[in-house]
Amino acid sequence: MKRTLAGIIFSFGLWALAGLGSCASDPPQRESFEDCLYGAPEPIFDASLRGVSEHQFELQPGKGVERFVLNQSIVVQIEQTGCDQIRQEFTFSWAAANRQEDWALQAIQKYRELGELGAPYLSFSAISEVLQARQEQLRPRGQAISLQPGLAFRITEAETGQRSKLVTVLYETAPEEE
Repeated sequence: MKRTLAGIIFSFGLWALAGLGSCASDPPQRESFEDCLYGAPEPIFDASLRGVSEHQFELQPGKGVERFVLNQSIVVQIEQTGCDQIRQEFTFSWAAANRQEDWALQAIQKYRELGELGAPYLSFSAISEVLQARQEQLRPRGQAISLQPGLAFRITEAETGQRSKLVTVLYETAPEEE
């Protein structure tokens, strides 16, 4: 039952996220969003959510940029781009605990925390569950992981210094041609 519920939440929630955070236009230099399937980007989160502070959203040429602090310790930046295919780049930054971060576990944890912000964000919990099930495949700059048909996830960057930084991308993929 839990698997079925997670699948339903995941499938529905990802498309709901597309509505919550509409994508920008292709190519990124384009200024108008009027011809885009999803229209102009909109914020996914807001400052009224418990656990979200210092929230900002800015519409820039070809993209929407959202920034906030999650649970008083993680700086999150989301760049939304793409006109007819959604692309959301999530950058997480936090005080480095050690020099040897487990990036797969960090990705799982960060998406779980986003999912804990409330019912509209349960799709992030579903993403976390898929990532946990496929944890051995999660590597910085590794291959993309298919979360469901038409939606992929990839860790594009991970580094540790004074602060740890994890960059992930959720993006729509073209339907496979048969």
